[in-house]
Amino acid sequence: MRTLFFYIYFHVTLISFGFAQGEFSYQHAYRENILLDQEIVTGGYYVDPAKNIEGHPYFTDRNFENGKIKINDLLYEEVPLLYDIWKDEILTFQPIYKKKILVRADKVQEFVIGEKDAKKFVRIAENSGYSFHRNGLYELISEGKVSLLAKHYKQTKDTRDVSKFSDVFYEKTDYFLKKGDELQLIRKKKQAREFLDMDKKAFKDVFKSQRISFKDQREAYLLKLVSGYNSREQ
Repeated sequence: MRTLFFYIYFHVTLISFGFAQGEFSYQHAYRENILLDQEIVTGGYYVDPAKNIEGHPYFTDRNFENGKIKINDLLYEEVPLLYDIWKDEILTFQPIYKKKILVRADKVQEFVIGEKDAKKFVRIAENSGYSFHRNGLYELISEGKVSLLAKHYKQTKDTRDVSKFSDVFYEKTDYFLKKGDELQLIRKKKQAREFLDMDKKAFKDVFKSQRISFKDQREAYLLKLVSGYNSREQ
């Protein structure tokens, strides 16, 4: 494992970008190591969304958090990361020019974001026919013979209100089951049962001890299903 020297000392504030405007103590280390890690950050500078869109395009919140990112089987730790789920882009911070910069998503194998409630994301090369695949970054919720993944994404819509904003961000999540190289988008219980090749009785038995609503608690429902299936297949 390696520590990526993009980590810089910064203060999270309630205004603007969340960074104090003082000196960055890791600038020297950044300059020494930037060439070594060029293939990670050659995606260019990030362009913020238009100011007339209410909300933000990021997963969870708009502040950078220390995370981990794996590229070419090398794990970089203590990297300030932001995940834009509107454009499906990973961002880090350039301390010299104080800019958000793009991490090349095609080079990423996986990354972890969030210090208190860490979420792991993996890159899936292809998902034929799925319009929100984009750069292929999916949250890995559960891993096993059958894995559960989530695709988080944001879109915009008209606010329909008289205000300084013309549009607003809203978030959606799609869930997938993965077995080997097969991915199945799950929007109905029947899709999950058929993908797992389970008969109706075995499928219902998974939920005997706990009632979970597929409509209202989809992630919990699919997590229970995947856990039950993987336990049965061991």
